[in-house]
Amino acid sequence: MSEEVKKYLIFTIEKESYGIPISKVQEVIRYMPITRLHEASRFLKGVVNLRGKIIPIVDMRLKFGLPEKPYTDRTVFIIVEILGLRDVNHIGLAVDGVKDVVDIPDTAVNRTPEIGFRFKSKYLYGIVQLQDTMVLILNLDSILTTEEVVELGQQVQQTT
Repeated sequence: MSEEVKKYLIFTIEKESYGIPISKVQEVIRYMPITRLHEASRFLKGVVNLRGKIIPIVDMRLKFGLPEKPYTDRTVFIIVEILGLRDVNHIGLAVDGVKDVVDIPDTAVNRTPEIGFRFKSKYLYGIVQLQDTMVLILNLDSILTTEEVVELGQQVQQTT
């Protein structure tokens, strides 16, 4: 019986490596100017116009409680699909850098231990060791709560 192998996009925030299923990634783009939104959550930096489509940008450093870092031409936005209440939403994740696309067998992903991972564990699917790097596999559909997805939708509608 063959084990299932999935492709993951590996990216970095601070000194940690994270992975998301490549099937959820629409594209990876370089930093582009952001239109700020008023009265939005702190981690929602604003929106970008990507070929006529308004995409909200979520700063993953702020979402994970890390210190804010100014965006530069090295900042990367990963445009991903997340499941909303009624449909699929596209959001941009602002990350420090993108490393690679790798194949990871399902059997290599370890479940997240509860000890020491309290605030992030709700976002994590599991952990995998790749060579000398520990990679935290994110569950994108739990990164934003239902209320946050609704708020994003309302904020985007107000800008269009």
